[in-house]
Order: sequence, then structure tokens, then C-alpha cells
Amino acid sequence: MAANDKVFITFYDDESDTFKYSWLRRSTVEPFLDRAPIDALPSPAPGAPITNEDARLLGGMAFMSLVGGRHSLRGRLEIATATPMDWTQPVPPTISAPPARPATDPADGLKALGNFRQWHVDIMAVQGRDLTLGLSLDGVRTTITFGTATRCSIENFGVANIVDNIAILEDGTHAYDDALVKLSSCTRLHRAMQPNWIVSVSSAVGVNALVECVDINVQP
Repeated sequence: MAANDKVFITFYDDESDTFKYSWLRRSTVEPFLDRAPIDALPSPAPGAPITNEDARLLGGMAFMSLVGGRHSLRGRLEIATATPMDWTQPVPPTISAPPARPATDPADGLKALGNFRQWHVDIMAVQGRDLTLGLSLDGVRTTITFGTATRCSIENFGVANIVDNIAILEDGTHAYDDALVKLSSCTRLHRAMQPNWIVSVSSAVGVNALVECVDINVQP
């Protein structure tokens, strides 16, 4: 993906009864594209001119996509198609259930120690695919190992790093979506493996981090 890659987004605004569009950097929406179905458009052959017919085809498919789910707009559609349109909703494919979460939820280990509030992060180490934090509080030491860390964003790691909260972000929340956007600018280290968790490390002083990983292990 080139640094200046952009995406074109179009949508229908019910209130103003207008079709609108916007340009965004692809990196901004890449996390959401990773989770969305994507179909290839009929495109000119490599190196071939992009003609008025190609433009009409792209515009027609955009209008068809936006109008298809709105009965109020279908009567206004006067686009010729190779065969008559069948607006019947397709039966969604059967999707296999996601693998069951482990019996022991990794969040339990974080919560058992109060999500590490007021603990000091004094070690950050990488071994193979794993990222490990070493923490201490009143002479007690422990470690958190993020197994197979696929992406991470680390800021302000310094001599003093006092934790405010270490928690697993819940999919579907604004915090989770914001984290995906921020992690999109980080190199994915292991693209083939689907991560299970995004962990937020927020500090009152020092380090703030987001870690996308497959496993979380808290060791006393």
C-alpha cells in the first residue's frame, strides 16, 4: 500500500435526499477493510485506457449498491442491466462458529491484580514473537507476556512508568475501533495469524501502549 493511497466512499443522505462522497487515506479505513467483504470490480485490462464506459460501469454499480437496500429509491432507478434485477435478499452463507475462548479468560489475570493500577513497568522485552512487560509494586514482581504479538504501538516509555490501567479492549466499542485505526500504521508482524485480543496499557506517568496479540499470560 502506497503512503498516498486513498479510498472513495459514497453514501446516500436520507435527510437531504442526496448522494454524497468523501476521500480518505486508505490507512484510515484499512482496519475496517480487513473485516469487511470485498469484491473486485470489472476493470480495464492492465495498461488499457480507462474509458467513459468504464466510468459509467463504476458509477452504475455504485448507484445499484446504494439503491438496492432502499425501496423508496428503486422506482427512480433507470439503469439498464444485462439481465433484470432480482432484489430478493440472498440467503447469507453459513459461517462456522468462532473457536471457543479458553476456559480461563486472560482478563481474569489482569483483574486479579487490579488491572495493575499504580504498578511500575520497568522491563519491556521481546523474545521471538512474544512481548513481555516486567512490573513491580512494593517489592512484588510479575510479568505479562503477550504471546504472538502481531502489532504494537508503544509511546513514552521512560525511566518512570506508572500504570493507570491495563485492560483488554472489547470488540465493537469506540476504544477498540480507535485502537484498530492507530495500529493500522504499525507493521503487522504475523499477518497469517488472526489475533484474538487488543490490550491497552495506559499510564499516569510514562508508557502508553496498544498490543495486538494471540495470547496473554500473567505470571506472579
